[in-house]
Amino acid sequence: MDEPRFAKTLEPANIGRLTLKNRIVMPPIGTNYAERDGSPSQRMIDYYEARARGGVGLIIVEGSAPSLQSTMPHQASLGDDRFISGWRRLTEHVHRHGAGISIQIMHSTMEYSDGTVVQVSPSAIMVPARFMGISGELPHELTVDEIGERVRWFSSAAMRAREAGFDGAEIHGAHQYLVAAFLSSATNQRKDRYGGSVRNRARFLVEILHAIRDEVGPSFPVWVRLNAREWGVDNGVTLEETREVVQWLVEAGSQAIHVSGYGAGSYITSAPIADTPGFLVPLASEVKTHIDVPVIAVGRLDLELGEGILEEGKADLIAIGRRLMADPGLPNKMAQGMLEEVTPCIGCMECIERLLVGKRSEGVICVVNPSIGRENEYRIEPAVESKNVLVVGGGPAGMQAAIVAARRGHTVTLFEKDERLGGQLNVAVLPPFKHDISPWIDYMVHQVHQAGVEVELRTNATADTIAKMNADAVVIATGATPIMPAVPGVDRPNVVAAEVALSGKAGVGQNVVIIGGGMVGCETGHYLAEQGRTVTIVEMLKRIANDMFLMTRRRLIDGLRQREVTLLTSTICKAINVDGVCVTSAEGEMKTILADTVIVAVGYEPDLSLYRALEGKAAELVCIGDASGPGRIMEAVQQGYRAGLAL
Repeated sequence: MDEPRFAKTLEPANIGRLTLKNRIVMPPIGTNYAERDGSPSQRMIDYYEARARGGVGLIIVEGSAPSLQSTMPHQASLGDDRFISGWRRLTEHVHRHGAGISIQIMHSTMEYSDGTVVQVSPSAIMVPARFMGISGELPHELTVDEIGERVRWFSSAAMRAREAGFDGAEIHGAHQYLVAAFLSSATNQRKDRYGGSVRNRARFLVEILHAIRDEVGPSFPVWVRLNAREWGVDNGVTLEETREVVQWLVEAGSQAIHVSGYGAGSYITSAPIADTPGFLVPLASEVKTHIDVPVIAVGRLDLELGEGILEEGKADLIAIGRRLMADPGLPNKMAQGMLEEVTPCIGCMECIERLLVGKRSEGVICVVNPSIGRENEYRIEPAVESKNVLVVGGGPAGMQAAIVAARRGHTVTLFEKDERLGGQLNVAVLPPFKHDISPWIDYMVHQVHQAGVEVELRTNATADTIAKMNADAVVIATGATPIMPAVPGVDRPNVVAAEVALSGKAGVGQNVVIIGGGMVGCETGHYLAEQGRTVTIVEMLKRIANDMFLMTRRRLIDGLRQREVTLLTSTICKAINVDGVCVTSAEGEMKTILADTVIVAVGYEPDLSLYRALEGKAAELVCIGDASGPGRIMEAVQQGYRAGLAL
């Protein structure tokens, strides 16, 4: 009999006395699903139970504060005994499905003091590279007594974790948080026994381990996540230092090492940090040669890469995070040989970025998984009455609506005017950093057919043809059309919309001017510059790519500058003439930029023509996606999913 494809991944593994059914670990990922006081909410319980039901070996619950003083709103907390019963409910729900569950104890560096939030640190110095949580003021340097108090916070939190039924606890000593700040010379410039030498900088973490062991005993699994290396940080952690530190941690009672890393500045967004799967694996492999406890590898791992890492002995367990957010059933589907049914992660980073910039109470999202954090609310149940449903438009909104409606038992027909499904996704996949969208398009098309949707391609639906079908419900997902600005010369033959230029439906010359410096304009400019064209982007706002979030924006801007794209902000297009584009700067200076091709990327307006023609003529009429108002992939998928549930 042939060995299973992912035989090593499916093998059991141990951390101390904890036995795991497979080697897949869900790493700690912040959700902000906790109640405001830090107690676990039903939403959080449902979220983690869904991942346990999906077959993961070990769940490490997101970074949880060790005290009430360090608990931020909606951050999970182990800071008080009153939380134990709620956490016990969570562990019981997860254990029903045979998964192990531990919790990460994390001090974020932020604390409440006299009703205000202050940052605490080993040293009262500002390190701009460590941007998260910095308020603009020097952090408070912890005294020796305060350090001892925080050591006790960690040990008390570990005891609460044990009492709540967790199978283990992880100490967060990575990224830019408090324990990591002690380990790094960049943030730790103390002159006492907690600073200076590598041994002294590791003392805080070693004392935490000893205190936890004294509190919970030798049988409760405890381990550490740490930065094996810091990039882009002056005097940051080096691999040479880590080789020593991990041995001290194991001696102090750490029964595994979860190997991460930290990159600051451009290192956060540029290769290899952001985009190379397995970029941290060499660090894990190196750590493994110096210790005799299990090593957990992390860093954009997929199943194929993870299996290879395990087979080659570079790590003992593989941490898969965002892919489990996209599809909690990934482990079971892998074990059953159903990889084509796994929802792919598209690597868009919106789960991270929207969590950072949105309201904390909203919680984490996933662009390709609209049911995340709503696992019970968005459960697909059979419809009370089967209907004949017509969906017009095969973009992400239309496909998602069709899939959900068909799975609920409706008879669904999908009209798409182009020769293939996908809509604007087929253009969105072209710019740099967007290649991960391609597998998701294939997945969605597969799901449409798998659900039994009848697909009619190259079909232009009209109000008359739809009326003749006598559908019980019509879903309009006809998308949006590019806005063409009211400037002289916009109707010239060398002026095209960004999507037309990207799709190859129009020729593009050597010298290109793009009017509009939002995400679409910048991505189009990056794509054309990579092809060797000379590109100028004209933006009327003061800030280029103003509609993007921090991490993806920085990565895109870095790429534009590397390819010498000219970025003109606070600049208005006045006219397009035979020579090029006439623009005016904020200072009133007027000039003409040479252009063979002018690309317009100033936004979209919904295509409501079919929806308006059907108003009052269809028994049930719904408008979703860009047809209801231009948005991003996430909004389209969510609206499509909700429409499918509501029919």
